[in-house]
Amino acid sequence: MEVYIDEKKVDDEFSPDGTLEEAVREIQANVHQTGRMVIGIKCDGRVVDSVDMIETLKKAAPTINRLDVLTGTKEALVTDAMDQAATSLDETESASQRIAELLVEGKTNDAVKNLGDCLRVWQQIHEAIAKSMELLGVDADKLMVRDETLLEAICRPKDVLLQIRDALQAKDHVLLADILQYEFGDVTNTWHAIIARIRQHAEDQQPD
Repeated sequence: MEVYIDEKKVDDEFSPDGTLEEAVREIQANVHQTGRMVIGIKCDGRVVDSVDMIETLKKAAPTINRLDVLTGTKEALVTDAMDQAATSLDETESASQRIAELLVEGKTNDAVKNLGDCLRVWQQIHEAIAKSMELLGVDADKLMVRDETLLEAICRPKDVLLQIRDALQAKDHVLLADILQYEFGDVTNTWHAIIARIRQHAEDQQPD
């Protein structure tokens, strides 16, 4: 198997004979020393996406003719993740208001279906924030977002999401509409501030 890291061929002495996952882990251990991390792979010219990643990593390394490994800094990875999170949040802002309108109109089935889609996006945003904080080693008690700590800021969207969950479980559609109409605007503003602050922190930590 030929191995290329960021388009540069690795010494021929690196000839892994275990699984592809073991090979990637060894590469990760080596590039970590330079402050970089593996952020993507290609097998025989095909980009391996998140859907296929688990099964692909189980393959025997010698069955791959060429492995291309893409690396990047954790700071750049976080910056990209926060950009994606901000875009996803923008896309759900108008959707949440439309869901509230559907609930008021009594179109609960359509509203609940659309809300499920939004909840999945909001969960992904929450996970992206948490993973980004972990990557950067952020102290949530010390990093400030506007006039409060990051930890305090993160709790507010979480509390409102729990209210939405409880209203859904209770089938209290009036309360659900009220939360989306009158409280969720503050939530999205807080999330935007959190995303922007973490992104700025990543840029500040980016190696020269």
